Amino acid sequence: MTHDPLSGQSLMTHVQALADGIGPRPASSPAEWQARDYIRRQLADLGLTAVEEIRFVSPDTWGYAVITPTLLSLLGSFIGRLGGPLRLLGSAASLFGAYTLGQTMRSARQPLSPLFPSGPNATLVARIPPASGTARRTVVLVGHTDTNKHRQTFSPRLKTLLRPAATLQVSALALNGLGTLLGLKRLRWLGERLSLVALFTCLLDETGGFVDGANDNASAVACLLGLAAHLQSDPLPDTEVWLAFTGAEETGCVGMHALLDAYGDRLRDAWFLDFEMVGAGRLAYIQWHSSLSYWDSYTPDDDSLAWAQRTASAYPDFAVGGVPMTITEEIGALRSRGFRGICLTGVGADGWLVNWHQYSDRAAHIEPACLERAARFALAMLHTLATP
Repeated sequence: MTHDPLSGQSLMTHVQALADGIGPRPASSPAEWQARDYIRRQLADLGLTAVEEIRFVSPDTWGYAVITPTLLSLLGSFIGRLGGPLRLLGSAASLFGAYTLGQTMRSARQPLSPLFPSGPNATLVARIPPASGTARRTVVLVGHTDTNKHRQTFSPRLKTLLRPAATLQVSALALNGLGTLLGLKRLRWLGERLSLVALFTCLLDETGGFVDGANDNASAVACLLGLAAHLQSDPLPDTEVWLAFTGAEETGCVGMHALLDAYGDRLRDAWFLDFEMVGAGRLAYIQWHSSLSYWDSYTPDDDSLAWAQRTASAYPDFAVGGVPMTITEEIGALRSRGFRGICLTGVGADGWLVNWHQYSDRAAHIEPACLERAARFALAMLHTLATP
């Protein structure tokens, strides 16, 4: 019997190797490097040995990205109390903290990231040329290698408060700045108290351990490896496929930004398809991303959305449709820089991502049939794009 790399059983072996064999994979940690070593070995077995490593540095947790702007804003309030020219400086610091936190909530570049403790990281890129030898288009398949922490704020009981709480935190930092700038003591007092509550919550959220990340995002890596095996033996006629295994998605999509820094000009017209937590739930493409606050949202570009819709219509047996989703991921990084892209994800019965940033994100909770559906629908999307 011929081995099928897109079968649920085949894809599940990759999830188990990453989530059970390696375990939690914090960004820039030795475990995340082990995950990249595993990916390299799997690609080499397929004959894909020319794997590029795009190096960068990243922190191990996104806590820095939410705690540092809050501390900056509170420091700005303290400086502003000294009066005189320092009031303007303090106000600017607080408002910049609010802006930076807003950037974090939508996966855009984080201006304060050079201040974060960081370690070496990388994005791996493998390329499968078209069968004809001439590429009319380029598709980039994306899956990240790192995992996040178990976070109380993402628990089933509290996750519905994510957007209100994040919105309140950004607003509190802005209130610090406005209150300081305008000399409105009550407004500044309110902003400072709300900022302190937010700071305490963020610090408490950092006390959890890192999760196995079977769904987030070993499921994506598994799909990319399965598609690599399929396309290596049966390449598309005139479509070049890039496989981008991005590092440090959980700490600000740093690996995606590194990829765009390196190849932004070459990939300006590329099609990006991101896999995010596709190992459980109902498969869907995201047509509207709320981000983590009410101040920001983003959508796939019209062309990518039409691409997904056309594929779903042409292959109704997959029962895939578009959904709005509370999520922030690498499509946010792409759209913030003017690139096109769309995300495939699994939707739980409650309308949320399944086992998102929870200890329950283990291989035992992955559904092989969901993995297979995601990989085969993505393959259908590749064929749809190549069909006039």
